[in-house]
Amino acid sequence: MKGMKTGGRKKGTPNKENPLKGFIKSHSLAYFEPKEVKCDDGKKRTLSHFDLDIQALAPDDRVNAELRLLEFHTPKMKAIDMDVNANVNVLTIEDKLRALCGKDEENDNDDDE
Repeated sequence: MKGMKTGGRKKGTPNKENPLKGFIKSHSLAYFEPKEVKCDDGKKRTLSHFDLDIQALAPDDRVNAELRLLEFHTPKMKAIDMDVNANVNVLTIEDKLRALCGKDEENDNDDDE
């Protein structure tokens, strides 16, 4: 019986909850959640703590922070080495017909003499 499981987890069983993972997720969501904030000029704006922290950074630090965040959302590109050597054996129609008939070229040469 191919593919018959005899033990282990049942199909569709969810993963166990990790309390630390849950805390990190809730903390991250709160950090990025927009809230109404009173700015220095007295106006109210809707910004997250992340937005405020990014604005406080110098331009070069802001770019570095954005690049580091992008690493979590885009896959890393890897170089691929390929060896493209093709051995092509070109057969003429006559060669293909001889192969289908089962005749060798040697037999054909003997018939010509």
